[in-house]
Amino acid sequence: MQRQKTAQIIIQINRTRGAGTLDERLLDFFITTNNVSTLENTSKVITLAVNAGSATFDITGGDADKFTLNGNKLTFKATALKDGNDATYRINIKATKVFDLHFPLFATDEQTLVVTVTNNPDNDGKFHITTADAFSTPENTNKVITLATNNKDPLMYNVFEIIDGEDANKFTLKGDELTFKATAFKARNNATYRVNIRATKVENNIINFFVEAVEKTLTVTVINPNTVNTNAAKLPSVEDDNTKVTARAVRKESKTASKTLLAKTGKTLRARLSHIRHKNQQKSSFSANGFVSGIQVSFADSQTNSFINRVLSANGLSNVIPISSRKVERWDIWTKAKVVIGKSNGSGANKTKFNLKSLNIGMDRRIAQDKIIGFALGLGKQDRTATGSDFSGDIDTTQYTLSSYGALELSNKGSIEAVLGVAKATHDISNSADQDNSNGFFASIAYRADLQTQSVDLSPFIRYDINRIKMKANDILTSSETNTDEAIALGIDISKTANYKEGQLTRFVSLEYKSDLRRDGNDYLSKNAEQEVSVKLGLDYQQDDIITSVSYERIQSTNNKAHSNGIEGTFDGSFNELIKRVLRKKENFADEVMAQVKG
Repeated sequence: MQRQKTAQIIIQINRTRGAGTLDERLLDFFITTNNVSTLENTSKVITLAVNAGSATFDITGGDADKFTLNGNKLTFKATALKDGNDATYRINIKATKVFDLHFPLFATDEQTLVVTVTNNPDNDGKFHITTADAFSTPENTNKVITLATNNKDPLMYNVFEIIDGEDANKFTLKGDELTFKATAFKARNNATYRVNIRATKVENNIINFFVEAVEKTLTVTVINPNTVNTNAAKLPSVEDDNTKVTARAVRKESKTASKTLLAKTGKTLRARLSHIRHKNQQKSSFSANGFVSGIQVSFADSQTNSFINRVLSANGLSNVIPISSRKVERWDIWTKAKVVIGKSNGSGANKTKFNLKSLNIGMDRRIAQDKIIGFALGLGKQDRTATGSDFSGDIDTTQYTLSSYGALELSNKGSIEAVLGVAKATHDISNSADQDNSNGFFASIAYRADLQTQSVDLSPFIRYDINRIKMKANDILTSSETNTDEAIALGIDISKTANYKEGQLTRFVSLEYKSDLRRDGNDYLSKNAEQEVSVKLGLDYQQDDIITSVSYERIQSTNNKAHSNGIEGTFDGSFNELIKRVLRKKENFADEVMAQVKG
């Protein structure tokens, strides 16, 4: 049995309280703080107080080197018990009354406080690593081990490091999380891997003085996939801890998937606003010498209540983007489908392959001549396969969005664009019957200018983005988690359009610099950039109101080596144009039938 050292509580009073007349007792001023005890190697913060009003405090004697004083906070420094030494420490405190009409001027009181240090039942108080010695993991699966010590002192913190070990290259360390890299069972004859860990206790202040260090050897055994684990019932606590670590990693990856889908939805809606704006600004083209290359002629279509614009030139009629002349109350209905495949490399060994599919359906209209308003429904699906030190596995995310968007055109000075939406998502995890759920919102506001030089369109912009994702609680992580991202983006879109066959071919380049305002580097698993630069190259082909596009995008972090590459294909169509095409085909078919009948 461990022996507990204690000492008699001693209070030394420098004068006798309660003596004298009633008036004298009413005017009595004294310190009310009591004696305390604390475990060895643990600091103790004592709040000093008096019986009335406020006072200033000073240390006047005793074991002063064991204490510090800041205002009314008296701190006893962490101290170890040693045989033969007294476990009781005394400190003399003087209190001086702050000016008060009810007390004599400069009233004071002195008291001796006693701190009793007792044994720590945890390993006799010695600093040590409390993490278990041995772990196991299935083959080809990362193992995340949370390191811990018996240090409970709020004035101290732990620093962990890998010092050596025959298999040190199989481990990585980030903070207090030690990760054993996924390894096959047959990678070598001995399936047990060892690493030596050092924990250092450091004072939590500006100087960060080294206090104490200990070392420990940990082992991880890769399980034979053909062997049944007969000791499974003996490992519930370790497996539970590992399950929580994995669940947190999955949650991070799920949030990344949701935010990527929200970003794609925002880009789709902003592209729609750009399309409407450019369609309205479409004018007759001019040659480099200033001569008109054709005469624009508008043909009225009474069935669709719109004009069809064509250019009359020496080569005959050529198509121009149709400009709707519908009344203000008419809405344009559109749809856009998008497919993206790519991969991203995060910090360290984190890598993710992904494929994204989305479908957006919307309707919009002009209000007056300078305002646009619209609404859209979106369905997005992203399949992610992650490998690395944090998590390995598949996460399939399905997300639904409801959005509104609009623009205010500022004559020739550009336009202000805004997007606002809400989202709801489910996240299916490979090799698990569990499903994560999330919801959130996203918004952006941007100023965009439209310039042209030598038939090249330039569109510089500045944009503010914000999104918030709330991951709901599940059976493993019993509390929900909400994360907010804010960013500012600067960029420019450059494009050049030329006639091609019966439509128009547009070559474009988009450059964007984006800075994360929150700087929460721990939020993403595979995407943790504080600042990033993106470059997008592509081609659009437009015939009437049907647009097909293919592009390549590279996103590069500027504060680390994280990056992603993606290839994107889109189809953008107007329901109004599809309806007109169907009607035209019916008319042509009817004309052919009538011609045959007359013949």
